[in-house]
Amino acid sequence: MTIQDALERAKKLHRQRSKEASLRSEGRSLASPDETASLVAIREELHTEPDVQARYPELDRVEFDPAACGRNYILLTNEQVAESGRAAAAYRLMRGRVLHRVKAGGWSCVGITSPGPGEGKTVTTINLAISIARERQRMVYLLDLDMRNASVLERVGVQPPRALSQYFTDGLAPESVLFATGVDNLVVAGNRENVPSASELLASERLDELLKHIRRRSKGALILIDLPPVTSTDEALVVAPRTDAMFLVVAEGVTRRDGLVRANDLLSDFTVAGVILNRSSEQLGADYYGY
Repeated sequence: MTIQDALERAKKLHRQRSKEASLRSEGRSLASPDETASLVAIREELHTEPDVQARYPELDRVEFDPAACGRNYILLTNEQVAESGRAAAAYRLMRGRVLHRVKAGGWSCVGITSPGPGEGKTVTTINLAISIARERQRMVYLLDLDMRNASVLERVGVQPPRALSQYFTDGLAPESVLFATGVDNLVVAGNRENVPSASELLASERLDELLKHIRRRSKGALILIDLPPVTSTDEALVVAPRTDAMFLVVAEGVTRRDGLVRANDLLSDFTVAGVILNRSSEQLGADYYGY
């Protein structure tokens, strides 16, 4: 699937969701049975009431490796937080701003991407997930859908017994590839091996079913999705319609102006909640963004 094909597909689904929301707010019925069936399916995905928690089996558990986290600038332990200087403060500030947008929008699923590679989106996503989970106000599900260049689990030193890609290819149950962690309220899913067919897997209904399962399993949970750079592959555009909003990570001294313009154009049909500036030379984030 090309980026152009993915963009057209994403726009179509986005228009469906927007139309459904508009008709619902006006109290009107849909024009045709086909439209009704399509949009009812979307409504069920977004607004299905969660089942009783006890009906779901307990998740297997994995532990983050503090040494791997330290090497990869992940603030896992209290010591790493204390030694990070202004990094922890910068992440708390970012957490507050992200959660404000999430609450105001009533969002449950947020995607994080970047214009190009090497701009720090994965480190940003992991640290944001840990920071939000530490508040213990809600469950956080961190999904690594950058499957062509899987790195979330590698950065935290986890080798899961089952990869997220097996959910798509082998028909595993969602709870088989979702793992509780040593960070309270944080669940992760991802791969250690790269997946060449990521675009086709993510375009399938299995992703919709996974997100629906998470919403049912954990009422009020926030799903954070690490996505590939939007200008590099089509996967971010395939997933974007399934999210409530997207955040764009850019890096001072790395992100090119033309790349940022292209990324904004590609995401123009979706809700871009904000731009996260990485490696900023401003004093507040000097230590955090300086790596």
